[in-house]
Amino acid sequence: MSVNSVLVFGATGTQGHPVIDAALESELVVRAATRDLVGAEEKLSSRVDIVEADLHHAEAVVEAMADMDAVFFHLPILPSAAETALIVANVIEGARAVGIKRLVFSTSGYCGDDMPPGDFVGGLRRVTHSFLSSGLDVVVLRPTLYLANLVWPNIIRDIREYGRLRYPPLSHKRRLNWTATEDQGQIAVACLNAPDVAGEIIDIASPEPVTGPELCRLLAAVYGREVHYDPMQIDDFADMLSHMAESAEVGRTVSGLYQGIDSLPGHGPLVDTDALESRFGVRLTPVSEWVEDRLGTLLDLYG
Repeated sequence: MSVNSVLVFGATGTQGHPVIDAALESELVVRAATRDLVGAEEKLSSRVDIVEADLHHAEAVVEAMADMDAVFFHLPILPSAAETALIVANVIEGARAVGIKRLVFSTSGYCGDDMPPGDFVGGLRRVTHSFLSSGLDVVVLRPTLYLANLVWPNIIRDIREYGRLRYPPLSHKRRLNWTATEDQGQIAVACLNAPDVAGEIIDIASPEPVTGPELCRLLAAVYGREVHYDPMQIDDFADMLSHMAESAEVGRTVSGLYQGIDSLPGHGPLVDTDALESRFGVRLTPVSEWVEDRLGTLLDLYG
């Protein structure tokens, strides 16, 4: 199998944009599916073919996939939302109709077998099952927590004004791997032509698992001030998410994911990133490097 082109849904977002960058670096033909053509044209390279597509409309999904070899997809809504089944069905049927050679699906959150049931985790498991039982050549990427969440405005404000990190709402003692979306993009593109990955669920992350206090010491270096770890209570975190998303359902559902992570015995989620680098021939970004380079650059640019 040879994949020479890829369609990326959510192309201008936190997950999609790094996939586009990695695909262009690999000299693939890249198409971006979006509902905002003007915004996409401003943000994406002129080398990217941009098409308008609404995942709720089956015909638009098929048209976007036409002549493409592969697809990268992640849910733009909660996995437990009522319209999730329709969107997933449209992606599956579209891929079948045009003969997509490989589909890479990111769960956008951790839903491993060790996680307790909940709306978020249960929804992701149902969507994962739908893709893997579709008969398509599918690879599922299962990331941990995204480092990109550390640029939420309220997190930056809390650190700048009070010297405290209130996210994630997890125990001080819990050591876990984070995931850089840039690393997810590299792995997603590597999976497009990788042999023997079809039907797999692959846990992904970036190197250097840390606890909350250890992360604070890394953040202190780029913020130029002491940062202490002061995680929210889960109910307060749910309220914060509800206000951010203007949806109580988002707050309740997503906070349940973090509550499940904090209930895991010992540390985790933990991922063997050495094995990922060896298997896919990529160099992943240690958390300390991401904080210094990526976060440090963003803070310098935007204040």
